[in-house]
Amino acid sequence: MSVRFVAVLLLALAAAAPDGHAQPPGLPSQRLAALLESVRPDSRIEMFYLSAPDCPYCTHWESRAKAELLASPTGRSLRFVEIRGETLRLPITARHYPPEFRWVFEQVGSSRGVPRFLLAVDGNVMLSAFGTGGYANVFLPALNAVVARREAGAL
Repeated sequence: MSVRFVAVLLLALAAAAPDGHAQPPGLPSQRLAALLESVRPDSRIEMFYLSAPDCPYCTHWESRAKAELLASPTGRSLRFVEIRGETLRLPITARHYPPEFRWVFEQVGSSRGVPRFLLAVDGNVMLSAFGTGGYANVFLPALNAVVARREAGAL
């Protein structure tokens, strides 16, 4: 075996959760396990995207990743809800949420940081990530794992 192969193998093992599946970067395996444990074959998976019109990072995510996510099998298997504040200077509060999603506000409270990504499973907000880095490194891998878990349970 080459030294390079052993190094790659060790990195892969270090990134694996106790069950042998790769864990999303930035999300501790215990949090991922708790998140996946909450998923059932009939679970309702919802993604909430909090943004503001003057947020350059929101504009970046919307122009690059939003359409890709919504067109993907993962995106098609969840409910996507956008909550838009007025400006970066003001927090997103209960009045920004449609009445049917006030339960999300009740769980997470006011939010100043955008873009913010929330993952709810069966009406419980289970994951929150900030910024495009949080989306790419924590939120999207966890979202993919949650959807895969629901689909695997349905087999």
